[in-house]
Amino acid sequence: MRPASSVCVRCEKSSVTCTVSRQQLRAGRPPKQGLPGVAKGSLAVWDYVVIEGSPEEGLGEPQIVTDSTSVEDTSQRSPSDSTHLGYPLHLEVENFYLLNDIYMFGSTFAKDFQQALEYCHRHSPDLLDEIFSALGSCLSWARFGLLTADQVDVRSGAVSVGKLRNAIIAHSHDALAVLMLGQALAAFDALVTSTAAISILRCSLSLALPWYPDIARNRLLEPITIAPIFWDTIWCLLHREVPVIRPLFHRAGIIDRVAGLCTSLLPILYDLCVASQQLAEGSVQERILENIEYQIRTWSPEDSSLCLEAYSELEILSMRTQATMYRTAGLLLIHRLRHPLTSEDMTAAALANDILEARNRFFVDAGTDAKLQNASFPLFLALLEIPISPEGLWQSSTRLRTRPTFVDRLFAFNSYYWDQRRSGFNGLLFELIDHGPEFIPGP
Repeated sequence: MRPASSVCVRCEKSSVTCTVSRQQLRAGRPPKQGLPGVAKGSLAVWDYVVIEGSPEEGLGEPQIVTDSTSVEDTSQRSPSDSTHLGYPLHLEVENFYLLNDIYMFGSTFAKDFQQALEYCHRHSPDLLDEIFSALGSCLSWARFGLLTADQVDVRSGAVSVGKLRNAIIAHSHDALAVLMLGQALAAFDALVTSTAAISILRCSLSLALPWYPDIARNRLLEPITIAPIFWDTIWCLLHREVPVIRPLFHRAGIIDRVAGLCTSLLPILYDLCVASQQLAEGSVQERILENIEYQIRTWSPEDSSLCLEAYSELEILSMRTQATMYRTAGLLLIHRLRHPLTSEDMTAAALANDILEARNRFFVDAGTDAKLQNASFPLFLALLEIPISPEGLWQSSTRLRTRPTFVDRLFAFNSYYWDQRRSGFNGLLFELIDHGPEFIPGP
């Protein structure tokens, strides 16, 4: 038996063989690869939880979904049993919402989200069973406090990584299942280890990309397709990279469970990512950035195509607040693309204060017991301009009871950032993001 000190905590708790002799990830940002997240080295802790190459653990032969019907054809399908340990799909909508409220603004979104999940599982149960089980245990820990951290089903999460890594896509149903698997696994990783969420997410988006135009036409699938694109876009805004998918919308007035009223802002933010990367490479023209800035300033979520009657007052207030914060965050990000960090920047401070003021107004109107979900990115940017401790703010931004790993990493970066600024750093914000502690920005 090897000394206890040589066995990692995860393997010891999971009672599996530990292979700590494998090469560890280097510090800093991972190297660029042809397909984001596919290389095993980018998946960090997941390679140590399950013995690689073990067929019974899902890391052997590729997982192939054999259904060959089109993504729109459901007439020949009969409902299957979608009840999984800790993550039941066949529930009354009210109960489904209570189990999954951290993934949507409010209960009005629950029915559509539940139907989309059932659709995915009906066509690709073998690909999704383990991640639904893993997420169920994760929510029992982080959301409800019914399990301890060491009881979370990490093994099923590791099996799901193997299935994603070996997935073969033959048609749009496969692509949809991979898209669902990727975002669910990324969410699980963000809560439990916060080591590979973005690699996993971008891997699934890359695999699904050729089939995305077909999937995007199906209104039923919007609760599955929009959220991962939104998350990837946020990460790319901070890292001056281009999102895997540019969103396609075949109808006006889409209101998403995570992006809310910001759905129509996503194509503009995608263009900002492209301009940001070109600016980092020295190839962008200022007029392009000016045009994007103008689009953000003039963007309004409140157009005639929106129908808000079906939503509660709190849901509408939450989504309008998110939209206001995101529009200001876009302008703040453009300012930081143009200007390095200095000791006094009145424009940046004013924009950051606008973000915080919009958030404060929400709690005045909604009450201090309310939760403002899906506005983490604007708040994160604001706290890089105004030295307020994030410790007291995260609880009002989530319904989670336990502070997950990704929040600790956000706090670590915030602390590092302000240490650098107080030490006299006067370069670009993005230089600190590139070289500082890794973190996962949330929508």
